[in-house]
Amino acid sequence: MDSTSNNNPTEQDERRQLYRIDDTAILDLTSVNADDIKDKPAEACFVESEAFRLMRELRGIDTDNGSVFRSIHEKTPEIALYLQAINKKIEGVGNAVASTLVGSEADLQSVDISEGGIGFNYPTELEADSLHAVKIWFHQTLIGFAAYIRIVACHRAIDGGYHMSCAFEGLPDLDEQVIARHIMQVQARQQRLKHSLDAHSDS
Repeated sequence: MDSTSNNNPTEQDERRQLYRIDDTAILDLTSVNADDIKDKPAEACFVESEAFRLMRELRGIDTDNGSVFRSIHEKTPEIALYLQAINKKIEGVGNAVASTLVGSEADLQSVDISEGGIGFNYPTELEADSLHAVKIWFHQTLIGFAAYIRIVACHRAIDGGYHMSCAFEGLPDLDEQVIARHIMQVQARQQRLKHSLDAHSDS
């Protein structure tokens, strides 16, 4: 599981650990150094991906126009509903294009993730406290982001390889919001599934 090196966690650290999920994702990992973290965004550590760029741009547009949309919703809810429908269409097209671009080259793997860090299995041992850049795709929603991580712990995994417990380093607020939103969406989906199964078992 992910963790931090702080022995006295703040309220924000505790909240980050509380909102943690098990999920599946597409991961790409590369080693970096402290200068990389200071000098460039994590995304720059990877070969440029058209699918990744597309989804980042769509997400950035949503973020930039969030306050405008809320203002429209307060003044003219009907127009807001119409714009929301258009946005869903654009998201659907974007997801379809990104999915095609990602293609069969992507391998899914299990991860556990919170706003504070990420845990995943890796075929080789990575040194504790080493720095890496990771690019993460959540395959169901094709939400993706790149981040710097520090290896907190590395243990042999039961099914082979090693399990990495990692803390995010200098995660931008925008990507932290992406993680928080994704966690809430997964939790909501799991809750709906649970309610559906409970209702089916009672019928």
